[in-house]
Amino acid sequence: MQPAHAARTARRYEVIGDEAAFRALQHEWDVLWSRAHGHYYQSFSYCWLAWRHVSKPHGRRLKCIVCREGGQLVMIWPLETCRRALWTYLVPLGPEGGDYTSVLVQDGEAAPALIAGAWDTARRRCGADFIHLQYVRETLELYTLVSRERSVLFAEAHNAFAARLRGRGERNGWDDYCRTLGTLFGKRPGGFAKRLSREGKVAVRVVDPAEESETASIVEWMLNCKRSWSDRVGKRSAWLDSPEYECFLAKLIHSPDVPSMARLIVVTLNEAPVAAIIVSVGNPWASAIFAGYDPYYGRCCPGLVAVEACVKWAFDNGFDLDFGVGNERFKAYWSRGEASTAWTVRTVNSLWGLLAIRGWRLARYLGARVKGLREAGAASPEAARVFTRDGKRATRVS
Repeated sequence: MQPAHAARTARRYEVIGDEAAFRALQHEWDVLWSRAHGHYYQSFSYCWLAWRHVSKPHGRRLKCIVCREGGQLVMIWPLETCRRALWTYLVPLGPEGGDYTSVLVQDGEAAPALIAGAWDTARRRCGADFIHLQYVRETLELYTLVSRERSVLFAEAHNAFAARLRGRGERNGWDDYCRTLGTLFGKRPGGFAKRLSREGKVAVRVVDPAEESETASIVEWMLNCKRSWSDRVGKRSAWLDSPEYECFLAKLIHSPDVPSMARLIVVTLNEAPVAAIIVSVGNPWASAIFAGYDPYYGRCCPGLVAVEACVKWAFDNGFDLDFGVGNERFKAYWSRGEASTAWTVRTVNSLWGLLAIRGWRLARYLGARVKGLREAGAASPEAARVFTRDGKRATRVS
């Protein structure tokens, strides 16, 4: 057996910033992703499409950390850097949506050391002033490493929900499974579809990934619905207005460059879409990526019909289903209340970054002091003299 110190000596980390070298990883990456049961956002297909259609057009720089042992690829952590004012941020590769952050590595005794090496490489070799990681699961080794940093700028916790469905279809059918559930907003599975059917003919289908034109049209419609919703609730995100992000979502479903990573499930009313959801192909975890519904039919909850169809699709295909972060009641319902915690964490990673933080804090302190002095001055009778003109006479206003 090879001694542990010899294995560490043979372990080599590299930061890949060249697009051609990144592309050349595809075969090895696919093998590792399948072996490690990676999530969709860890796949080569997702990362390649994210780089080509989102990150590169926005001027970001590729920083993909890989590790080899004896020449074999054993770990991948796809990252990128972006400039914000005078500072460089290291972030996960891809759109800043709702995806988790984690390192692709096969479970085993070596995994913690490989992840620790990836974190050390990110800190020392990627040239970042700040490292910003969104939705790192609390149970991961990566979270343990990041939370131990002395220079954590902030950390925010989020609830995350996932439905464990694998194997249930082998023991009983969908109807039997639904009978084990309670109610959501007073209705059992199928209830919201019945309510919607009072408005007309309801149908649910999975769009053929090869139908590029229809896929693009429905994705555009979904984003328009999402923009309308975000305006109503006051939660506008920059990626909602990004044509690159719209293209990326469609390419996840069908692209000539890489295998399809997602399916588009559409709910129609009288043959017109009223809700749709994009779900990743499972490995074996599937993920609900993006959804939209027509607010005109909001009282009929077409979005919940789409979610139920998504759960059934995962159930029928033998996948578990991750709903991502958020406290929406439907997530807790389908997950049977089983929640986990994911953290968004930002660390300071350079002296330049530390100076920026101290400068920002000083500016806030001085701003608060000036505001306090102004408010104190306004409250003083002697300092609050205001005059108006009444012909040639000046009159003090008390």
